[in-house]
Amino acid sequence: MKPKLVQLVRLLKNTYGPITSNTLADDLNISPRSVKSYIQEINTINPGTILSSRKGYQVDLEKASDLLSSSESTIPQTSDERVSYIINRVIKSGSVNAFDLSDEMYVSYSTLKSELVKVRRVLARNDLQLVAQNDILIVVGLEKNKRKLLSTILYSESKNNFVDYGRMSEIFQDIDVPYIRTTILDTFETYHYFINDYSLENLILHITITIDRIRNGYDSSEESMSDTSIIRSHEHALAEAIIRKLEKHFEITFSDSETAEFTMLIISRASNLDYQTVTQDNLKIYIGEETYQLALDIIKDFNSYFYIDLSAPEFFVRFALHIKNVLIRAHSNYFSKNPLTESIKQNCPLIYDCAVNAARLIHERTGIYLNDDEIAYIAFHIGGALEMQSSIQDKISVCIYCPNYYNLNSKLSERISSIFKDRLIVSSIATSIASLQKSSSDLIISTLPGDLGLSTPAVTISPFLTSQEQSAIGHTIDDLTRQKKQSLFRDNLRLLIHDELFEVRDSFDSKEQVIHYLADKLKQLGYVGDTFEEEVLERDGLSSTAFGSFAIPHAMKMHEKKTAVNILLLRNPMSWDDRPVQLIMMLCFNRDDRYIFNEIFEPITMVLTSKDNLRKLLTVSSSAEFIDLMSSMME
Repeated sequence: MKPKLVQLVRLLKNTYGPITSNTLADDLNISPRSVKSYIQEINTINPGTILSSRKGYQVDLEKASDLLSSSESTIPQTSDERVSYIINRVIKSGSVNAFDLSDEMYVSYSTLKSELVKVRRVLARNDLQLVAQNDILIVVGLEKNKRKLLSTILYSESKNNFVDYGRMSEIFQDIDVPYIRTTILDTFETYHYFINDYSLENLILHITITIDRIRNGYDSSEESMSDTSIIRSHEHALAEAIIRKLEKHFEITFSDSETAEFTMLIISRASNLDYQTVTQDNLKIYIGEETYQLALDIIKDFNSYFYIDLSAPEFFVRFALHIKNVLIRAHSNYFSKNPLTESIKQNCPLIYDCAVNAARLIHERTGIYLNDDEIAYIAFHIGGALEMQSSIQDKISVCIYCPNYYNLNSKLSERISSIFKDRLIVSSIATSIASLQKSSSDLIISTLPGDLGLSTPAVTISPFLTSQEQSAIGHTIDDLTRQKKQSLFRDNLRLLIHDELFEVRDSFDSKEQVIHYLADKLKQLGYVGDTFEEEVLERDGLSSTAFGSFAIPHAMKMHEKKTAVNILLLRNPMSWDDRPVQLIMMLCFNRDDRYIFNEIFEPITMVLTSKDNLRKLLTVSSSAEFIDLMSSMME
């Protein structure tokens, strides 16, 4: 199958929901007419692979997977794929002839030379160097850095950005990956160690790459070992027990430095603590006073900046232990790879922003910069806690209107509460019109037929609540929830967006230039103080505030003079951390309005994540038009 067809199927397979031909054309840099031609060609090869509707195109996931598995070539198609291929090929082979490499990838020698410029940049970031001698390419540097880079490439090449056991077995066909996994888990159980799934995947991948490199004659026995002063005897014994089994099974020998590296990986990813036995009272014994105070201050910051209360003891214990492991990983330079980082940034931007704020405090206290993967792990903890809290304000308040006959109203209330416990709150029970008129709720559920003469929406049911009536209640709740969110979103946008802070321009040369322009405009209009621009740059430096084709630059400390959103639409895209950005919304918040940040940040990003929505918003010419259109897009 042609590379463009493969690219189209991949794009549809990795996109949630329908996508229009115009959006596909933009993403593939082809015309909408070509999109339709390609789709017809794909469906001719495998009928029913791509489905069409008024909303756009979608793939049959099973048929798409079958088509890709049978049609995808191992020949790299894009520049990024070629860079990964070259690095992987040269490191694994030791040396490669440049002309042979260009033949393998079906590209010209001049194309290869331009890709080698990018290869050198990637290698330099990993303390490695590409050397060319008489057209023979060699990667020079520490063996452990080569192994780390190979691991990174495997993650980036994985279709789901997640290298599971099946994928490892597929790549390393002569290595018994299930045996490695079983050996690690069995030994951990014997030594009473605990590890989460993602860290386990990472540990297995490290061992698999190490075994492959040792088998091919690349060892790190002459390289200096990591600082082993924090390794305790039982941790070294655990690593030794695993390594002895692996050496016997795979008929290889680990060097002392490789054993030390593996031990450090265990320390930074696993724990010999049973979370059930640790409490907030004895936690300091395990993690130390400084880490305890750091975790406590991070949670206070969550409350201070975002109005998010995460002070529950059970959450604090797990979170503090995680921070301890983060610090160990940082000191050992063994940061964890997180397969869901981009997904979290795109789909949970507010939670991710909370995690960025935690990373800022960690840096201020320890001098340690966390990468995006470690920030995303912190977001895991925050998101899990917020999910458990089940925010009451998102639920629909209900008044049940039912005569008090043999306790019928209370039984009906209990049943409705049980069925719709995650979606509504029974705020009151009325037994007469007089009491009903005094009630204030979003919805009335009545067992009496007829018009109640009230403006509040109502659903009539029987005292026995049939399945059909349950469905009617559910649909009404959905409608009211959507209306409630849309109304709140529109009100907040009207509060934040003003004519003086809405502008359309051609483009800018850099993100620093546009941040300065927007921040200075806010300052001149009396919205922010002198330090705002610096704080926005600091936040963006911790983790990019660009999401797809839009950016939401903002400061972490919400202490500005006034609350507002400064909107800039660009007729031509600008490069923001290698992303083609056309819409910038700079946020500034007064301390008293911090709660609004929670209410608008995530809905804004959800609306803008849709490329069709973004394309429509780029056509507006006034703040009022922008507010109305954006509010209508809120689902």
